Amino acid sequence: MERGTEKEAGPGPQAAAFVLRASDGRSITTQTLADVSASGLSQQQRKRVLAGSVPLLADLMLAIDLLDDAVIVLHEDGRIIHCNHPASVLARAKSTGIQSLQMLGPEEPWAACRQVLREYQTQSGFLEREIRDPGSGKSWVLRLTALAYLGVTPRRLVLLIRDVTEAVRMRERLQDGEVMAATGALLAGAAHQAKNAIFGLSATLDAFEAHLNQTAVDNDYVKHMRQGIAHMQVLMRDLLDYGNPSSGSDLQSTSLAATVRRSIGDCQALARASGVELSPEITDDATVMANPSRLARAIENLVENAIQHSPQQARVAVRIAKSAVGFVRLDVTDQGPGFQPEHMEKFFTPFFTLRPGGTGLGLTIAKKIVEDLGGAIRLSNSAGKGAQATVFLPMMQESAPELQTASSECGRGCE
Repeated sequence: MERGTEKEAGPGPQAAAFVLRASDGRSITTQTLADVSASGLSQQQRKRVLAGSVPLLADLMLAIDLLDDAVIVLHEDGRIIHCNHPASVLARAKSTGIQSLQMLGPEEPWAACRQVLREYQTQSGFLEREIRDPGSGKSWVLRLTALAYLGVTPRRLVLLIRDVTEAVRMRERLQDGEVMAATGALLAGAAHQAKNAIFGLSATLDAFEAHLNQTAVDNDYVKHMRQGIAHMQVLMRDLLDYGNPSSGSDLQSTSLAATVRRSIGDCQALARASGVELSPEITDDATVMANPSRLARAIENLVENAIQHSPQQARVAVRIAKSAVGFVRLDVTDQGPGFQPEHMEKFFTPFFTLRPGGTGLGLTIAKKIVEDLGGAIRLSNSAGKGAQATVFLPMMQESAPELQTASSECGRGCE
């Protein structure tokens, strides 16, 4: 059955219509809900619609079911009159079993739907809102309006729920790109100047120590100066990486397993100092197009973040897992407190950190490097205790047959 739209000519306002074509070629034209409202109903039609036993109502329900958006017709008190198929899929229930908006779960978008319904009690026209579920990362636009043409009280309402997740992600990527392009050059220039000054401070401290006796090694002032210089060096490194533009000319065939081993090796000193065990689980490999040094830096940032948020004697696991066809998956899992849901959206924001002494750039830089390679990075809390960072990278063609499995594997984090 095919669907199209057409205009009906006439002296009055033109009305759009759904055209449903059956397999035998017959056309069934159904007037849309909006056009019924615009053209008005006769007294007899209104009675039949309110009675709920008229072919017009059946046609309207059929048209609503054909929409991609979730549509719910309901009373002002939240009792549901009808919901279309996408709405029942979103609610994970049969449409006939959904009797009230209050019965739906506490998760989004239903919590926001109930809030919008409460706010609409004293309003007319329509109420529209964009909301996001921090846990899943999904976004919706909610639009609530009254079916005023029926002329009944209490009002009957229509709630439209549109999934705009991809549009929001695209908008955020464009915004992030503009912000990073504007601030990156400024930060990189400032970091270069500061790096020279830090080098001078470090050289002066070396000369100062050389003129002191051996006991100066244990001098607290010297230790504090060394720690301060080391912290500034880390900050300058992060600022330079943040402001460093990606270049496609430096990409080459790179073994992900070799890069992970290199990154783990560079993080071993921090792990030992923190009393944390690094546990690589590398049983597969894949070839990706990347700058090996920058990819290693992204993985190091994820591993370092896991170490820094792990208690002593905890374990940080790094594994390469099979993912959807054409992608390889890398998981970094720790046994720390996990990601707090209220902060989930902020962890990739530059300079946002909950760790004393942190720069707030580690995860931001990792995300930038991964996305420059055409990949994606997701944060979640593991089934047990701890947090998990998952990276998806596109594989080169020759390595694709080695790591193929059902696409549902990637669906949990690579939507």
